[in-house]
Amino acid sequence: MVETSIQVRQLSKRYLLNRQGGYKRLTESVSDFGRHPLQSIKAARAKKEIFWALKDISFDVEKGGVLGVIGRNGAGKTTLLKIMSRITYPTEGEVTLHGRVGSLLEVGTGFHPELTGAENIFMNGAILGMRRREIEGKFDEIVKFAEIERFISVPVKKYSSGMYVRLAFSVAAHLEPEILLVDEVLAVGDAQFQKKCLGKMKDVSQSGRTILFVSHNMPAVQGLCESALLLSQGTLVMHGAVDKVVAEYLRTASFLNENDLERKEVRRRGDGAARFVRIELLDSQGVTANSVTEGKPFQIALTLRVDSPVDVRIISITFVDQLGVDIMTTMHYDTLDISELRKGIYKFRVTVAPNPFLRGTVNLRLACFGPNFAEYDHIHYAFSFNVVPDTEGKDAILLRPGIVNIPVDWHLTEGPKE
Repeated sequence: MVETSIQVRQLSKRYLLNRQGGYKRLTESVSDFGRHPLQSIKAARAKKEIFWALKDISFDVEKGGVLGVIGRNGAGKTTLLKIMSRITYPTEGEVTLHGRVGSLLEVGTGFHPELTGAENIFMNGAILGMRRREIEGKFDEIVKFAEIERFISVPVKKYSSGMYVRLAFSVAAHLEPEILLVDEVLAVGDAQFQKKCLGKMKDVSQSGRTILFVSHNMPAVQGLCESALLLSQGTLVMHGAVDKVVAEYLRTASFLNENDLERKEVRRRGDGAARFVRIELLDSQGVTANSVTEGKPFQIALTLRVDSPVDVRIISITFVDQLGVDIMTTMHYDTLDISELRKGIYKFRVTVAPNPFLRGTVNLRLACFGPNFAEYDHIHYAFSFNVVPDTEGKDAILLRPGIVNIPVDWHLTEGPKE
C-alpha cells in the first residue's frame, strides 16, 4: 500500500485588498468621519477587494516523492508553501502532513537575528523535536556544508544573504525532517552552491523523505523532481509527470515563448550600451521552431541594438543543461571579426552543424561584454528549446546516455588470429 506524506484538500486562501486611491492624514480621516460617518463607512467597505491567492487546490504526495511547484510570479506557489509551513492559515480546505517539516522560504524565515549561527542550529533542531545529542551529531556536518565555519559564532543578523541561505538550507536538509519545503530562495546563492543544494536534495529524496520544490528554474525542476504542479492565478492547471507539466508551462508561458527579449520577463544585468532585443530558433530548414532534432543542424538568430557607438569584445551564447550546468559556449570572434559597433540594429545568425545535443531541454544564456569585461547585457535563460530524437536515424530505438554526442572515430587494431 502506498504511504501518503502530504494530503491537500480543497485548499483556498483569501486576502482582502485595500484599494485606496490615495493617502490622507489622520486629522483628515477623523474630520471626514465626523461630518459624514455613514458615507465614510460605506466608502471604506467599497475599497475592500477580495483576492484569492489559492482556490480549490487538491493533490497528494507519496512518501519519498519529489514534487515541483511551478508557475509565473503571483501564481500562488509561495502561499502554498507558507500554509504548509504553518506560517499562515487557509481560508478553506486543509493540509495534512505526516512527519516533521523543515522549510526554507524567504531569507530570514526560522532564524532569530540576535542569535549566532550555532545557536540558531540548536533552536531549529529543538523546534523539529530533536534532542540536543541528535543535533550535536549533525552540527559539524551542517557547518561544513554551509561553508561558514569562521562565522558560526557570529549573530546571523550580520550575515550576508548568501551566508544566511547557505546556513538555512544546510539546517533544513541535515536535521532530517520527513518533509522538506524549499522555495526559490536558493536563487540567492551562487551557482556552485545551488548545484550543491540540488545534489543534497537528491540525497534527501533517496533516503525516503519528501520534498516540495518551488522554482522558476525549469532545468533544476526537471533534474530533481519526478512530478510537478502547474499553478496559474491561484488555481491548479496541471498535475502529472514533470516533463509533461514543464512542457505545458513552457507552451503557455508567454515570457518563454516570446522571441522579443524586451517583452520577456527575464533576469538580466548590464548597462544596456548594447542590448539583445530578439532571439529565434530555426530548424535545419531555416523555419522558426521550438525544438530541434538530434544530429540535425539548427540556427539561432540574434538581434542586438546599439544606441551609441561601443567597443564590443565578446558576444556569446552559452548552452546550459537541465541542471543549470554550462555545456559549451560559443563566442562571436570564433568566426566573425567585428569590434566597433555604430548606433543601429545588428542581426546575427549562429549555425550549429551538426547538432551535438542529445534529447532533452537546452537553455541559452546570452552575454555581451566590452573592454575589461564591462557588462553591456547578460541574460540568464533567454530561451529554452527541446532536442527530440531522430526517428529515422540509427539511434532511433537506442537511448544514448549523456548530454552531447561528439563525433568519435573507432578503429579495430587487433583481433583473434586464425
